[in-house]
Amino acid sequence: MVAIKSFGEAVSFLTSNPRVILVPLIFLLILAPINTYVQKDNVLKSLENLEKGSIILEEHGANEELTSEQLRALLIVALLYMLFLSAAQYSVTIYTHRRRLGEDLGIGDALISGLENVIPAFIVTLISVIILGLIAIIIAVPFSIIIGIGAIGGSEGMITVGMLALLAVEFFAITFFGGAASVIFPAYVVNNSIRRGIEEFLLPLRKPKSTLGFGLLLMLTVFTLYIVASIFVFLPLIFSRSLAGLLLGALLQAPVMALLHAFTSVASLSFYENLREELLNQAQSIMTDVRTY
Repeated sequence: MVAIKSFGEAVSFLTSNPRVILVPLIFLLILAPINTYVQKDNVLKSLENLEKGSIILEEHGANEELTSEQLRALLIVALLYMLFLSAAQYSVTIYTHRRRLGEDLGIGDALISGLENVIPAFIVTLISVIILGLIAIIIAVPFSIIIGIGAIGGSEGMITVGMLALLAVEFFAITFFGGAASVIFPAYVVNNSIRRGIEEFLLPLRKPKSTLGFGLLLMLTVFTLYIVASIFVFLPLIFSRSLAGLLLGALLQAPVMALLHAFTSVASLSFYENLREELLNQAQSIMTDVRTY
């Protein structure tokens, strides 16, 4: 199966080329103190409220909403993350692709290449997010109508069924189309064309079982490593609920998140290349059969 083969190749490549993890790690270590400083007040206040529990709710109500300045700062940090990690994904993808072609490309050269192409890489990342977002919204519409009708009619059963159906279908759709959208970025890098990257989104749809399998493996990987990263984030807070504790947690989780970004980048490239190879072999086989006939 293409999905399992692609994941196996990603594991093999990272095992033999562990230095590639340094690329996203560098960016994450740069972003860690910035993100920690911006979110310090909200996180520490949430921890304090959680510790005091109902006393806070009784005296002050729910947590205060974010101010416009805080929201603006969070949006800037989110933008920086998308820019830096898009550059990191480009660097990892081009490094892996060139190495597999037998070319001698250094990590430093790959890092520079990622920074040089950060804007188009960011655009491709944004397009992928928009595609998945639109799919999720379109799929949610009929189930939202069912939930709305249930709410108007006072039918708790209809609301429950609608919500469960929505969650199940959204999970399946995001898993499948997430697997499909994963080829957009490597297709852009390999072909050096944003348009070609978007067009190749249709490629995985010709192999739905492999695409669904790859999407499931991606989600499992992301879920597992996020849990590990979360443990590293909160571990220092057990001993010190302070800015230093938050910063230490952010620095500890950086290697785990770097591994996640490197692995998913390599796996997505492998999936794209394996899909192309399999579909090409099928086309050649059909042509051979036609000529023989």
